[in-house]
Amino acid sequence: GPDMMAMMPPDAMGGMDADMMAAMPPTAMEGMSPDMMAAMPPEAMEGMSPDMMAAIPPDAMGGMSPDMMAAMPPEMMANMSPEMMEHMPPEAMQGMDADMMANMPPEVMANMPPEMMQNMPPEVMQGMDADMMSAMPPEMMANMSPEMMANMPPEVMQGMDADMMANMPPEMMANMSPEMMANMPPEAMQGMDADMMAMMPPEAMQGMDADMMGNMPAEAMQGMDADMMGNMPAEAMQGMDADMMANMPPEAMHGMDADMMGNMPAEAMQGMDADMMGNMPAEAMQGMDADMMGNMPAEAMQGMDADMMGNMPAEAMQGMDADMTAAAPPGVMDAAPASSMDDEGMGAMDAAFGAPELGGGDGMPPPPGDSGMPPDPMAGLDAAVGGAMDQATDQGAGAGAPDMGVPPDAGVEAPMMDDPGAGAPEPDMPPPPPDDPIV
Repeated sequence: GPDMMAMMPPDAMGGMDADMMAAMPPTAMEGMSPDMMAAMPPEAMEGMSPDMMAAIPPDAMGGMSPDMMAAMPPEMMANMSPEMMEHMPPEAMQGMDADMMANMPPEVMANMPPEMMQNMPPEVMQGMDADMMSAMPPEMMANMSPEMMANMPPEVMQGMDADMMANMPPEMMANMSPEMMANMPPEAMQGMDADMMAMMPPEAMQGMDADMMGNMPAEAMQGMDADMMGNMPAEAMQGMDADMMANMPPEAMHGMDADMMGNMPAEAMQGMDADMMGNMPAEAMQGMDADMMGNMPAEAMQGMDADMMGNMPAEAMQGMDADMTAAAPPGVMDAAPASSMDDEGMGAMDAAFGAPELGGGDGMPPPPGDSGMPPDPMAGLDAAVGGAMDQATDQGAGAGAPDMGVPPDAGVEAPMMDDPGAGAPEPDMPPPPPDDPIV
């Protein structure tokens, strides 16, 4: 019994083997000590049972070694307690395997120190589950490795939280997969930073969604690049805000497309600048609308080019104002969609260049008409010429009028048009008689 075991010299355990251990009553293990455990041959652990594990005093685990752990049947771990784990030497974890991990109660992870994680073989992580992950102290993540992450089942990520994420070394993210990302609770993303984001494989971003993006710290966006952006689902952009956009490296915008732009909240555009706009693919502009345009800082237009403007939907131009129009590089507005140059679009251009708006402002009103089109600049000249010709016809001039013999540039003063007869030719008459001489 336990008392006999307790009276046994520690080195007596050196003669134990698996069969002898299997024949021992589980309650006998209550007399085990760390020294006795340390003296036990590793192969003797093969005869251990879960009931024996449950009977071992927690401090006896201080005598465990990697070889003893490796020889332990996986099902024995089912009766491991947090107190036992607390007394286990960290290097004993080198004998762990995936089956042992899978049999370990989740609450045992609560007393694991970071050094234990550091000693654990990467393939052990294959036995992890979400409950075990959620029971793990956040500081344990500090000794996780990329290889451990690569061996972890994707559903384990469901147990992650922000503190665990914040304690994770950035290089661990190198083996994150889309499936692991998709299993991550949105609030866990609050622990992300720029270094972690920069180490993440681009394809891992395929598992992102709007809630995850909405929980991400703005400064984490500093680790984004074009490939990561290109792998992100369009609907994930619904979680973006202005601060996140302002932290995004300009070159990351190379990965944008029209669907991503169309999913972006309008107010997120407040974080845009000229460099970011200059890196945006032209076709991404097809996702813009008037609200997004209205939220964009005027100086962001300095990054626009004609191709980008040509891809802009006509209705998006309704969000333009004079400052934005004035900030656009020369020639860019020439590529604006023709249908967008309505009263609002033309008004913004007029205001930008100091001209009164057509149909309003301080300028002259347009001439009446049914079309509502801007006045023809030649219309006034045509009317003046037409009026003069009509008047000349009314006064008898025309094809039958004799040639007055005056060249066009002779400088003869034009007759007054107030006299109805002025300018009409005189009839043929004999010359007047000479004046009578004065007698």
